[in-house]
Formats: sequence, structure tokens, C-alpha cells
Amino acid sequence: MPNPSRAVLTLFLWLCLGSRASAVPIRWSLQTRDPKSGEIRVTHEVVDSSRIGVVAVDIWNFHWCKTATMRVDAFVPRINKALAAARDLGMPVFLCPSDVVDNYVGHPQREAVFQLPKVPVPSVVAVDCPPVPDAGGCACGAERCGVHYGWDGMHPDLVIGPNDWMPDTQAEVYALCQKYGLTHLIYVGFHTQVCLLGKPMGLRAMKAAGLKCMLARDMTDAHPGYDPAREFTPDLNTEQVVAHFEKHLAPTIHFQEELARLGRWKKDWVVDPVRITPWGTRMRPHVFERPVTVTLSVPLQPGAEIRYTLDGSAPTAKSAKYTRPFPVRESTRVRAIAFQKGRAVCLESEGVFARNDPTPPRPDVPLSELKPIRSVGFGHTYGGSVRYSGNTRPPQTDRANLGGPLRIDRTTFARGLGVHAPCEVVYEVRPEFRRFVALAGADENLLEISNGSNLGRFPSVVFKVLIDGREAAASPVMRVKSAAWHFDVPIPEGARRISLVAMDAGDGSREDFADWAEAGFVVSR
Repeated sequence: MPNPSRAVLTLFLWLCLGSRASAVPIRWSLQTRDPKSGEIRVTHEVVDSSRIGVVAVDIWNFHWCKTATMRVDAFVPRINKALAAARDLGMPVFLCPSDVVDNYVGHPQREAVFQLPKVPVPSVVAVDCPPVPDAGGCACGAERCGVHYGWDGMHPDLVIGPNDWMPDTQAEVYALCQKYGLTHLIYVGFHTQVCLLGKPMGLRAMKAAGLKCMLARDMTDAHPGYDPAREFTPDLNTEQVVAHFEKHLAPTIHFQEELARLGRWKKDWVVDPVRITPWGTRMRPHVFERPVTVTLSVPLQPGAEIRYTLDGSAPTAKSAKYTRPFPVRESTRVRAIAFQKGRAVCLESEGVFARNDPTPPRPDVPLSELKPIRSVGFGHTYGGSVRYSGNTRPPQTDRANLGGPLRIDRTTFARGLGVHAPCEVVYEVRPEFRRFVALAGADENLLEISNGSNLGRFPSVVFKVLIDGREAAASPVMRVKSAAWHFDVPIPEGARRISLVAMDAGDGSREDFADWAEAGFVVSR
């Protein structure tokens, strides 16, 4: 008969340890570099997985740089696989979205942090590091994105485990390290030389507190830059930053390879998309006036062949082979996938590029001098009258919808129309009107408060010009701090009405304030 006291003890330990019961000793391969020569050095250390925590920093749902946003998106499937394996190996996972962590109030992963005992944080190591390379934070090249703080949470596809934690400060992470008896921390996340390094829960802070920190070099991305003229890409920028860490801060690991040696990563997993630089999407296209040089890459699949199309069709193993960066001169959908020996080793990617026409002339007859024959906006309509919703207003002349100046892409305009999508304003066409001209874009007054914190990601508007009910011109999806779309629309002889429409982009109308700046009509001379 089994010993009942032993059975009770076993059950007690299982309940207390939970997933940590699967902890195993791991022989880690740690990569560093000689600070002067840069020569790579590989050492090995055996550490029980129960002594290791994984810190995931700033895996946000948005970034002011559209390419940086998509590069985070590209890493999430890979990070999910790694975090799932880490949990199974008994490693506690700390999800740290820093300045938006308290958008998770009420979640047990956040609330449990406040029940931890207060533990004094020692100062063990004086971390002395030369300045880290910083390429400026925008990976879109010449058509540079404007800074704002639009993220409001972690990436929606990032898996949050029921036993994960959401600490934010050095003291909170250190208290968790004490709780679990951790000696080592693995860092994954973004953006390497800014957030992973400098945030309160970041690598520098925890190394100073005496933790042995490792950077997962295959699950991080630097604050990016892009200059194809000198072959400087976000991938190269990340390589340089990782090398800097290896010289001056901490060893790195290739997390996928470590997990594969443990049988926790399958060779046939396809988790990485082809990376596109710059990386516009249908909901956030890359708007350009000058030709754009596009780079495709698969740095985590060395030897793979990238195949791509430029006509929107699905790429196959017989599509054009990518050999070097190429120019995009017209509005284009780039689709790409990578193969090895006929097998797809990457997820398909799509890049959306929208060419803007030259800046139109200013109107001879501004909209402010005309009275519309129909004007409807964001609200409820009863018998022709509109009950406008929330704090929105009827279309406003020569100012934004809420009363501020008309402001698009960091530029203020004196004349135009401020609306909230969905909205339609209709004017009669006079015989002398020859062209309609305007600069259209998402209004930026919401950036006046905390630089758009939590809200900057929401405005998404499509502008259309209809003449006698037929679409004459349309913009792609316009976002905050993207270049204004240039309308210069010929008016056919005999036209009677022109409708200016602002629509939500299919993702709801939250904060969809929009401006028709410098809008009006060019007349015959």
C-alpha cells in the first residue's frame, strides 16, 4: 500500500510548483564579443530552467513608425512559441508593456504584482556602457513617419498566460526574482537599444541589481532606421545593436536554437513572414511622392529564396526571385514569400504603396465661400436634420471639427473643412469650375494632449470625391501624421454636383476627425 503521507506531500508539491515541476537543467550557449576587436566568443553555462525568467518588453500593438509596427507584428508568432516553451520548462514569464501596463488594471497578471512583498533592490553591478547606436527610430526612409504615442496595449496576438506577471518597475521585477529564486533573465522584445536597455524593468536595471541577463538575439528588433542608398536596413541596424550588447552589456542566445536542442522547437514550424522595408499595409499604406526603394529580407532563414509579385497576385516558387532592393514608382501591392528546396519557410507578407500626385494649386474659389446643398456627419439623421454624436460637430469651415486649426502631417492650414467621418458635404458645380483641389488627411489636434497617448492609432479615414454620384477620385487609408493626400480632380462639362465624402476605413469611426485643407475649385480663365 502506498504511503499516504508521501502521496499528500507529492500532491502538495505539485500544487505549489505547478508548471515549474517540468524544470530541467539547460546548457546555454552564450555569445559575447571582444570589446575592441569584435571577435565572437561562445561560452557555455548550465542553469536549471527554474532559475530563469523571461522578460518580454514593449510588444506593443502600434508604433508611430508603420514599418516598426509591422516588424513587431512579424516577431509575435515566434515569441509566442518561445514563451509557450519557457512556461512549459518552468520559467516564469514577465510581460512588460511599460507605459501602457496600467491599461491592464483588473487583469490578475497585473493585480498580483501589487501583492508581492516589498524587497529592497541592491546595487550590485556598476553598469558602464558606451552610447548604443540609434538610427532614429523610423524605418520608412525618406518618407519619414511623425512621432506620436498611439499604442494602448500589447499586440493582440501575443498570448498572455494565466500564470504570467505584468511588472513594470525594477523593484517589481526584482521582487519576482526573489519569489522564484531566479538568478538569470532572458530578454525578448522591442526596441533593443531604447526599451530593452533603458526601461525600469530593462536589462541595464536588472543587471545592476545582480541578475545575470541574456538577450535573445533572434527575438528582438532595434529602434530602426533605413537608408537604402548606403545599404543601411533595419536588419543591419539590429545586428549592430546586438553586437554592441555583446561587447559591453550582456551575452546573447539564439532562443530558437536553444529550444530546438531541448526538443521544444520543431523544424517544420513556419512562424516568420518575409520582412518588407518600408512596410505599408492596406490599413496604413506607405504614401510617397518620390520613387521608393523596397528591401525584402528573411534574416532568420539563411539561404532561403524570396519570391515576390508586384501585381497583387499570390507569389509562388516560380514568381520573380528577389536578388536586390528594387524601386517602386507607382501605387503597388508587393506580396512575398520565401522557399527552401521548394518548401515555404516563411509566411506570406504584403506591402502596400500609394503614390501621391504632385501638390495641387490653391483654389480660386475656396469651400468657405460656398454654401453646401447637403451636409451630413457622424450622428443620427431624422428627416434631414442631424443629431451629431458625442463631442463631434457639423462640418466646420476653416477650422478642425472640434474648433482647433486644420492640421495635417505637422502642417497647419488656414482654410478648408473640418469633419468627422462618416461625413458627406455636397456642393453645386458652377459652370466656371474646372477642377476640384484639396489636401486631405487625418486631423492631428488629438496630439495636443500627451502627444496622442492611447489615441493616435485610431484615426483612419478614406476620402472620396463623387461627381454626380460617381466616384471621381479616392485616397488610400489616411492616418495621423501621414502625408496629406493630393486631390486635383477634373470636373466634366455639364456636371451638376460634387460630393466630398470622408469614410471610416472599416475599423470603426473612433477619433476619425478629418480635414479637407486648401479645398475648393480652380476656375476657367
